[in-house]
Parts: sequence; C-alpha cells; structure tokens
Amino acid sequence: MGQKASKLSPKTMNDLLCRVEVDLSREEIQEWYNEFKSTLPEGQDTMSKGDFIKVYNKMFAGDATYFADHVFRTFDKNHDGKLNFKEFIVGVCMSGSSDPEVKMKWAFQMYDIDGDGYISRDEMENLIKAISLMALSDDNSSPRELTESLFQKLDTNKDNLISQEEFIVGAQKDTMLMDILQFDPNPDDGDAY
Repeated sequence: MGQKASKLSPKTMNDLLCRVEVDLSREEIQEWYNEFKSTLPEGQDTMSKGDFIKVYNKMFAGDATYFADHVFRTFDKNHDGKLNFKEFIVGVCMSGSSDPEVKMKWAFQMYDIDGDGYISRDEMENLIKAISLMALSDDNSSPRELTESLFQKLDTNKDNLISQEEFIVGAQKDTMLMDILQFDPNPDDGDAY
C-alpha cells in the first residue's frame, strides 16, 4: 500500500496556486500531494470514501466514521464518490482556514446535509451526534439539547431553518458557539494527516 513520492502536474499545481481557498506555497502543496499519494494503493490517483474514512479514523480515539462521511461529502465537489487531489486540498484548506468566514462557510456546507441552503434541526442533530461519537465535544448536553440551544441562538427569524447568513453572523458573535460549530478536530495541528 502507498506510492512513492511523485510530482504534481504543473497544470494542477498552477490551478491550485491560483485558487483563493488554497493559501499554501508550491512546496506545501507538493508535500500534501506526496502525503495524499502515500495513502493510495499503487497506481490509484483518487481516494475512495472508504479509504478517506480509514485515514480519518486513525486520527481519533472515538469512531470518526460518520463524521468522516460528512467531511468526504463536502470535499467531493463533483459527487463522483472519490476525491482527486484538487478536491482534497481545497477541502483541507477551507476546513482548516485561518479566515473565520471561509471556515464557517465550509462548516455550513457540513451541516447542510441535503444541500438546500438551510440547516434543519435534523441536520444539526445528525452532525452533533457524529461529533459526539468522536468525543470532540466537552458539552454534556444531549445532541437534541445542544441542537435546540443552537437553534435558539442562530435561527434569528424563527423559521425553523438556519440560513448561511444566520449561521455565520451568529457564530461570529459568540466565540463558544463558533468553537462548537467549527468542530476543529485538530485545533493545534495544521495537518489533516
């Protein structure tokens, strides 16, 4: 398992260097590419959902399977069930961005499971359950209680849905809320691996 280090194509490298979401140097992108390739079976250029989940589960003491499934969904932009390197690195950069708004937009996509532009209570509770399975939350509230608390704070127009604007504005007003919603599994570690 795993491949020798190889060079990222110049076209892909240039595409990534021009992307606003990717705030990495040429050398950092190449390092990530080598790491990405090392997780793949020989001759494979894309990562399956199963492979992604295996890698993600190695990072946590708890069960990250359900959470990793949601992370994979947000990274897999073309919805083909596998990640190419471009999808992977853009997802890593957005989810780990130092820009709170970029990171919150990515987090919103995570919670908006059906992609309709709103977060329902069921979607919120689903993600909170996934987070609790990984033991990332120190909150002793049940997923349902935490969901209700978050809806009280975020659903400002009281339509029982949270829009991206409500999500970002609400989280930016309350740092504790932002910490919960961003669910950063590696707050002190910049690498996803």
